[in-house]
Amino acid sequence: MSDSYKTIIQQRQPEDVEIFHNVHPDVKPPKTDLDDLYHKHQEINDYRSSGELIRSLANTIKKWRKHMPKDAEPTIVAMLNGGLQIQVARLVQESFHGIRIEGTAGGNPCMVLSHQNNVELLCYVQKVPEEEPERRIGFVIDGEETEE
Repeated sequence: MSDSYKTIIQQRQPEDVEIFHNVHPDVKPPKTDLDDLYHKHQEINDYRSSGELIRSLANTIKKWRKHMPKDAEPTIVAMLNGGLQIQVARLVQESFHGIRIEGTAGGNPCMVLSHQNNVELLCYVQKVPEEEPERRIGFVIDGEETEE
């Protein structure tokens, strides 16, 4: 057979490699449903999302509150590049990696949009007078809001 009639694969194969022929026509590669591929890919990457970060933080705050004395409460401080610190009132999942931080900086109300890699979140227990109302922290994940 001349080179002009060989397939591209046949032309590129070394001489000592045997080209596969359809020996078993009943054996075919398994077909994977597109929905299965999407969900597996999504599950593998979910742990990277800002939503999972915020969800984990909300669960931690919820657990902390159960074991705190009446004169203490959990507090979150967002620390940004450059040293800005925000007393967090609400964390919102803006996109897969984006976070909106609402709170106060230096006593002034503020809101910052940031990539989750640019924020460090410090969680600690703060002593408060018993007569003060409990300060709740808002969390918005996948469009649903909770307060912990």
